[in-house]
Amino acid sequence: MASHGAMKAEAADHPSHSKEPKKELRHVELKKAADGGVIAEHYHNVYDGVTKPFAFGSDEGHKLASHIETHLGIKMPGRAKSGVASSASGEAGKDED
Repeated sequence: MASHGAMKAEAADHPSHSKEPKKELRHVELKKAADGGVIAEHYHNVYDGVTKPFAFGSDEGHKLASHIETHLGIKMPGRAKSGVASSASGEAGKDED
């Protein structure tokens, strides 16, 4: 049987209270918008009750492709390396996720 001192050291290594996990993007759902554009909704590993929609117009396919590249790390076929839209070019709904 371990002494109480040893148990205290073990408890310090494994705290009983769990720290909330870091918020990470898990997936993005794309939905057709009423105006013919696309709405992208981000879903995270931690449900906080908030889903921020990102809206792209029917003529903003390049911005949607950039959004996918930025947030999911998926390279979109047919896009030039220099064709990635930056936040300065007005990517709709750009945020930190």
